[in-house]
Amino acid sequence: MKKSLLVLWLATGLAWLAGAGCAHINTSPGGDVNRAIAGTVNFRGDLVLPPDAEVVVRLIDATGSGQALNPASQDLPVANRPRVVATEQVLGEQTIKAPAAGAVPFRIEYTADDAQLRHGLNLDARISFGGRVQFRTVTTRAVTFGNATDKHEIWVQAVAR
Repeated sequence: MKKSLLVLWLATGLAWLAGAGCAHINTSPGGDVNRAIAGTVNFRGDLVLPPDAEVVVRLIDATGSGQALNPASQDLPVANRPRVVATEQVLGEQTIKAPAAGAVPFRIEYTADDAQLRHGLNLDARISFGGRVQFRTVTTRAVTFGNATDKHEIWVQAVAR
């Protein structure tokens, strides 16, 4: 009797532990991975862009998937395996040639899952003319799950030479 009661108690405890782990599984479907972001690129109010000006706006996943520099053999000790180097991944880009005066509107279509938006993406803008980048984003503009559908204002500053 004592032995069967102990087995019943252990089986109940194990079933409870197995069921407790399932409470944290997220089974809700993710959002649509096809997305769009819009906003404006802003710069000094007194600046008039020349006719050869080009504005490039990019949405970047700065964490990247990363790739090992050299594939390591499976028999090497962990300490001798090459590091994974994170690389930027451009999720979407728009180039605006000869923009009108004032703030430059942009709209970028991109693909990103909810996890990428949870850790955050970066908006980057550059204004080039005369064959060189003249203005660029200095302060990172983060795009997250909470603000992905908002209009974004990106401010660029002159590149120090």
